[in-house]
Amino acid sequence: MKIGIVLGSTRGERLGTRVVRYILGKAAIVTAAEFTILDLADYDLPFFYEALAPMDNPDRQVPTNVRRWLDDMAAQDGYVFVVPEYNFEVPAPAKNALDMLAHEAEGKPAMIQSYSDTSYGGIIAGHVFRLPLSKLGMFPMPKSLPLPHAEQFFDENGILVADTDWARIIDRYMPWSLHSLVRHAAALAPLRQEATSLRDAISA
Repeated sequence: MKIGIVLGSTRGERLGTRVVRYILGKAAIVTAAEFTILDLADYDLPFFYEALAPMDNPDRQVPTNVRRWLDDMAAQDGYVFVVPEYNFEVPAPAKNALDMLAHEAEGKPAMIQSYSDTSYGGIIAGHVFRLPLSKLGMFPMPKSLPLPHAEQFFDENGILVADTDWARIIDRYMPWSLHSLVRHAAALAPLRQEATSLRDAISA
């Protein structure tokens, strides 16, 4: 199984980098999958401006950086979306990256890991983000745990440095949630293959 950890903020100073490094450290014990960081800042995606919706455009032509994003997403069996909250929403680059997708992520599980520098941990953005993921055919994992005050919990290397009850809950939750994501990705793989075959047959 291949799992993409999508960093949904493109700002220069991002707490999300700490969160991603922490998740990647915990992923080392999940031996049933290979985890890859997909940093939106590395793709430099333009804002979506195509005349047709990607799902309705079989002859779609996109720039090289957009094609790389689509191919990288298609290569994964599941995702961890690491997203902050801006004004009760996910940041525009994260939503825009989803708008680029057609069928690349369809039928795959998605774990949402929201975070913030407040006590709320981006919980509203995490809930809102479920809607576009579902629209694209992904299966958001039913349980999530927002990460509050990420700047206090993690150092620059993604090491959990806080010594609180909430920190210990997070440290137990993360490996469990990653294992659950991988199990769902494996279980959904046959259904994805059937759906792809059916779509190809209908399009032929």
